[in-house]
Amino acid sequence: MRSVLWPFDLSWDEVDPARHPFDHAAAAREVRSLGPARCVPIPPDVSIVDPAMSAWSHGEGDLWARSMSYALMERYGRWAVGWRWAHDEGDLDGGPVGSWCCPRDSITTPEETLDRVVAALCEWREWLESLAGRFDAYPLDPARIEDQRVGRGRGRRVRPARAGCGCGR
Repeated sequence: MRSVLWPFDLSWDEVDPARHPFDHAAAAREVRSLGPARCVPIPPDVSIVDPAMSAWSHGEGDLWARSMSYALMERYGRWAVGWRWAHDEGDLDGGPVGSWCCPRDSITTPEETLDRVVAALCEWREWLESLAGRFDAYPLDPARIEDQRVGRGRGRRVRPARAGCGCGR
């Protein structure tokens, strides 16, 4: 059994913004009200290449990020786990989110860390809203579905359609 819910395993029904209300303006308050927001871990005061940093990042840091994912999921629905779907070699590799990378690079002070979570959640949501707009602008005709196979569709898993660079730092 996997302990991480991967955003690229979600169906369109699980992430469709029309099915899951979200108030961008209230996101900072909502994130700060969640349990993990009260216990943001402090990374060790060592170089990022120190083995202690790697151990912290993959241990306490990752545990906190997973806890935040589950808290966001409980508050907003399964779609919210995409907040960690970082560009490049971040937490969940290869996604559309540039505001979060991984515990090592994104967890700093509690205030900065929570700001990053909020930014990443909003960035993920904006990407989903943009994707929904593309689906609405270019709908598939169910009667002609075989002729319209182009690797996209509401029944497919969510996959990012753009590439970016850099981690969340």
